[in-house]
Amino acid sequence: MDDGTLEIAKAIGNCATSIAVDVPLDGPEAGRPLLRAANPCNRRLCPFCEWRRSRAWRARFFEGLPRFHEDFPSHQAIFLTLTVKNCAVDDLRTTINEMHRAWHRMTRLSFFPTKFWFRRTEITLQDTGKGLLGSPKFHPHIHAVLFVPAGYFSRGYIKQSEWRNQWQMAARLDYPPVVDVRRARSRSSSGGATIDQSRSAALEASKYATKATDLIAMGSVLGEYHYQVKALRLSASSASMKPYLSDASIANSELVDKPTDAAGPTARGKALWFEDVQEYLFTDIL
Repeated sequence: MDDGTLEIAKAIGNCATSIAVDVPLDGPEAGRPLLRAANPCNRRLCPFCEWRRSRAWRARFFEGLPRFHEDFPSHQAIFLTLTVKNCAVDDLRTTINEMHRAWHRMTRLSFFPTKFWFRRTEITLQDTGKGLLGSPKFHPHIHAVLFVPAGYFSRGYIKQSEWRNQWQMAARLDYPPVVDVRRARSRSSSGGATIDQSRSAALEASKYATKATDLIAMGSVLGEYHYQVKALRLSASSASMKPYLSDASIANSELVDKPTDAAGPTARGKALWFEDVQEYLFTDIL
C-alpha cells in the first residue's frame, strides 16, 4: 500500500470514533437520533462520511427547494439517468471526465429543456475481478434532476429514445447507451404537491457516490480507485440552480445535524466505536 492510501486508511480508521447524539422524546422528531458531534474525516472513501454527505446533500435540497418553488411554482422535477459501458479501474478517471464534458455539451444544446438542474455521478462495482475476467469493472453513470416548466409535458416533451440519441451524440459514443428518464413522483399516497415530487427526486440524486459494500469489495484495487476519483467533481448544479442549491464541497460542519428549535425533553448520550464488536456503544447517557 502506498503512503497516500495508507494515510487515507489511517484517517478513515480514526473517523467518528466518538459521537454525541440527541434523541428528542416528544414532538415530530421523537425517537429519531440526531448526530450532534463527531470527529469525521470527510474522506471520499469513508463509508461513515459518505453516508453523512448524502444526508447533507439531502438537507441542502430540502432547504433550497421551497425557495425555488416559491420563485418557479409551476416547474416540476424529472429524473434522468445516463450511462456508458463499464470500464476498468485504470480508465475510470478518463471515462468520468469524458462523461462530464458530454453532460456540459448536452446541456448547451437547443433541445435541453431547462436551465435548472443538478447532476451527481455514481460509481458502482460491477465485477470484482475474481472470476474468469480477471479484473474489476466499474459502472460510472450520471443521475440528474431537471426542473422543467409545466409546458414540458404537453408541448415540449422529450421521449426516452430522443434522450438516448442526444446523449450518444454528446458523449460521442459508437453504441446506443442505456438511458432512463421519468417524472418524479411524490411518495405521498395522495400524489402530493410539486415540491413533494421534487423532494422525491432529491432523495435519489443525493445518494452515495459509491456504496460502502462496493468499497469493501474492491480489495487491492481500492488504492488505484482512490487516485482515479481523487478531486473529481462528482456533484454539480447549473448556474441558474446555484442560488437555491450550492454545489460546493460538503464541509465537516455539515456532516452533523443542525440544532433544532424543538422544545421538550431530550435524551443526550455519548457513544464510542468498539472495533471488536463493530458497533457504537453508549458510554454516557444524560
